[in-house]
Amino acid sequence: MLSQELVDWLRLVLTPEIGSRRGKSLLERFKTPNAILEAPLEEIAQVENIGLSIARKIVEGRRKVDLARQIKLIEKNNVTLIPLDSEFYPVNLKSIYDPPLVLFVKGEILSQDYFSIAIVGTRLSSFYGRTMSEKISRELVEKGFTIVSGGARGIDTFSHQTALRTKGRTLAVLGCGLDTAYPFENKKLFEEITEHGALISEFPLSTRPDKGNFPMRNRIISGLSLGVVVVEAPHKSGALITVTHANEQGREVFSVPGHADSFVSRGTNQLLREGAKLVENADDIIEELEPILRNKINEFRTEESDSSLRPSGFAQNDKVTPWALPQGQNDKLTQWALPQGQNDKKENLSNEKENKLYELITCQAIPLDELIEKSNLDVSQVSTILLSLQIRKLIKQLPGKQFVRNA
Repeated sequence: MLSQELVDWLRLVLTPEIGSRRGKSLLERFKTPNAILEAPLEEIAQVENIGLSIARKIVEGRRKVDLARQIKLIEKNNVTLIPLDSEFYPVNLKSIYDPPLVLFVKGEILSQDYFSIAIVGTRLSSFYGRTMSEKISRELVEKGFTIVSGGARGIDTFSHQTALRTKGRTLAVLGCGLDTAYPFENKKLFEEITEHGALISEFPLSTRPDKGNFPMRNRIISGLSLGVVVVEAPHKSGALITVTHANEQGREVFSVPGHADSFVSRGTNQLLREGAKLVENADDIIEELEPILRNKINEFRTEESDSSLRPSGFAQNDKVTPWALPQGQNDKLTQWALPQGQNDKKENLSNEKENKLYELITCQAIPLDELIEKSNLDVSQVSTILLSLQIRKLIKQLPGKQFVRNA
């Protein structure tokens, strides 16, 4: 059963002529969806970029919204609504210029999904493109990142599938309602994603996958992510639209070099000429994102020292997962990730919790879930401690989020 507040948000997004940008302007003026829905024509017309003509369409349209049918579809398909003012709205996406007013979600978005990387590319991928998308997706998942893509054929599909096979998380942003599987052959994949991530759309249920929806969808893919990796894209490609959004949003853009004589690599190679970061593996991505990751590590360390503090945009009791830093980065990162004077010797373990967790890790690999259970610490505390131990080379992370002591 939807709360009255969610019903108001739903009615707002169902009202014709109110998109993300106009909706944002209206919220700045009227503060709440209910106030917008009750506002007189003259006041709506005074809002920037609306005017009298659009205001009339809004007022007429809000009377004709088929709210009951949409609510029935939402409940039937087990869809969750996350409005823009919710503490569970993804913090990365909320920061863009035109975030969706409401996200329709099937599955679960976790706070650990802050550490997301988008992998996008052509539907007409080659064997090389498939291999590279699978390699990068697997390596990123093994380091704790969430994979974001668009659920389309080709590179998108391979990236989602690899994230699931590697037992990681993945988010698929669709250009239609969540009650429509498009492409249909990915129906089973979408079901699996809801168990280990989420399907996300800004479009109400029963929305068809019309061509014009996908450029809008692409801004959400980049908006959810810290960076966008392009694997094979012709000159005219939806993946390059995602890059345009990423540049506007201040996201990092990465490109996998392709064969010089391949038409599906013309777009990616052009991105490299224009200054995109060349990517051969996940370490190339993490190296470029180091300043962002550094800031988040510091937030987690603050949270560890004061459990009353949470990283901004993270909901209480949400989960946070660690990621392994690339080989060779540890020495460089130590200077800012560790307290002054701390080194990589065991006798400098900083507190009782750190020592307790270290004692649980032996020469036999132990999974993250088991560490959390045996230590009686919450996942965010375990995440911070594991990251600190990895940086000091006391432990290392193995595939499958397992940990072992360094020899």
